[in-house]
Amino acid sequence: MKFTSKVLLGMLIVVIGELLCSNIILKKEYDKIDKTDIYWTYENVLNQPFKYLRITGGNGTRISFEQSPNYSVRILEDWKRYHGGKLKAHVANDTLYIDFDFVPLNLYDKFWMKGITAVRIFSPELLSVEGFNTNFEMNKMKQKSIHVNLSGRSRFELESLISSLDSLTIAQTDSSEVIFEMAPGYQTTTITDPQRSGVSSTTTEKINSNEAMYINSVVAGITGYSVLDIGHAQIQSLQLQIADSSGIILSGGALKKLK
Repeated sequence: MKFTSKVLLGMLIVVIGELLCSNIILKKEYDKIDKTDIYWTYENVLNQPFKYLRITGGNGTRISFEQSPNYSVRILEDWKRYHGGKLKAHVANDTLYIDFDFVPLNLYDKFWMKGITAVRIFSPELLSVEGFNTNFEMNKMKQKSIHVNLSGRSRFELESLISSLDSLTIAQTDSSEVIFEMAPGYQTTTITDPQRSGVSSTTTEKINSNEAMYINSVVAGITGYSVLDIGHAQIQSLQLQIADSSGIILSGGALKKLK
């Protein structure tokens, strides 16, 4: 065999060996992933407890919150790996601070980010949200009260799995949009039968996203070119301060309480 042929064969063997080694390493890393976690494609970047959120930036993508027994902040691995994604997150005085100062590198990255949820946040409850230039969603919520303070060019949406809420306190400025509505899904209800010595039974009730919400108290201050949408809600007590340039969507029942 010629010397050059031996060299080429050796190089081929080395390349094949490197590919096999890389494949083994990647498979080991993949096997470590908990496949029962539906968000296994997200990297965990923080696990400290918090009750409040202050977030700056991120209105070029989606940031999502879900209630969970565990605390975590996760970022999409594809965003970090292929698009340079990063954020700053820390906890102080029960407050999670997120600085989403990321700027897409090009128009393709900017377009791609609009179609993804770049960051997911989890905790047992989130009592207040303060956001500036952000796009924040709270999904499958079973929490009865919340305080929202939104400014800049921001959007906030809360989808509730329970139809009866206690209180909403809302402050909006600049050009912000806040939406409250029912989430499509299921709710488990425990019913006690007094005729069977207090025996409880569990039923599963499907929730229609068009179902009305019932809110005991709403206090809202809206300025700038902001819009508040609580049009799916029947409201017991309603206190509003709205600037001439701002808007609010109410149900017919809530409108009657303003007369």
